[in-house]
Amino acid sequence: MRRAYCLGALAALAFGAGTAHADVDISVAIQGEVAPGVYGRVDLGGRPPPPLVYARPVLIEQPPPHVVAEPLYLHVPPEHARAWRLHCREYHACNRQVFFVKSAEYEPSYIRAKEREHYDKHLRHEERREERREEHYDHRHDHDDDHDHDHR
Repeated sequence: MRRAYCLGALAALAFGAGTAHADVDISVAIQGEVAPGVYGRVDLGGRPPPPLVYARPVLIEQPPPHVVAEPLYLHVPPEHARAWRLHCREYHACNRQVFFVKSAEYEPSYIRAKEREHYDKHLRHEERREERREEHYDHRHDHDDDHDHDHR
């Protein structure tokens, strides 16, 4: 128990010290089911690879000749996979072969649902804005009527 507490305290201190610097790097390894909104390296753990976005790995920069590294399996947002050259540094994977793991986010129905959700949110915002505008107008109009009666 004491050992676990010491390890936890050391981890907390290391995390606290690391957060004081602007270049904090947090790495996430996904070991279970790949889910939308959870991004990072996918640890296969000896299992066969899940469905992939592209059949072939993507490589932006050649690694140094003496470095041989296994390909990475990453779950990234679809826009990151499409413009990997712009995002590979965020994942420290520009000089690694990368397979992008597919999730529901890559399905057209999911994209349409997210777009619909965004559109509905925008409509609700506009409706509330219009209601506030009408309330403001009604309030001003009532005030003007009161003001007119005072001058009669």
